[in-house]
Amino acid sequence: MKIITRAEWGARPPTKIVTVPWYKRTGFAVHYSGANKLQTVRSIQNYCMDVRGFSDIDYNFLADYKGNLYEGRGWMNRGSHILDHNTENIGVCAIGVDADITPVQMDAIRWLYDEANRRKRGILSKRTHRGVTGKTSCPGDRLAAWVAAGMPHDFLKMSDWK
Repeated sequence: MKIITRAEWGARPPTKIVTVPWYKRTGFAVHYSGANKLQTVRSIQNYCMDVRGFSDIDYNFLADYKGNLYEGRGWMNRGSHILDHNTENIGVCAIGVDADITPVQMDAIRWLYDEANRRKRGILSKRTHRGVTGKTSCPGDRLAAWVAAGMPHDFLKMSDWK
């Protein structure tokens, strides 16, 4: 699987970068954007930087409904996706809302999780935004159930997870 680089999707440069070594990474946190599945990665970055005042896009990576993966802050930079839990977690955003999540999108996220473990040479905990903070509905019921089930590759019975 290929990750679409920042240069390829036309990312703005970050205003600040904080690197995180692999030994500090303990989790892989799944999110959703909570907006239209057709929104672009650049529009998400613009919102994060221009409206929320962040130094860059919130997430380390993003996945769209077609299964495309996009580099956000990347592997080694701290995100801004879970307040007080960004250093230990790689944040991955499924673009869309609960009803928009597709099997190929989940497959891309699972591939990214496996790749993170390969790069770490260890196992990251599978987490969700709501599972870490308990203060949000993110990533929606469908993704939360999928992560709780271990992020299985067999998505054919997603309706059974409601």
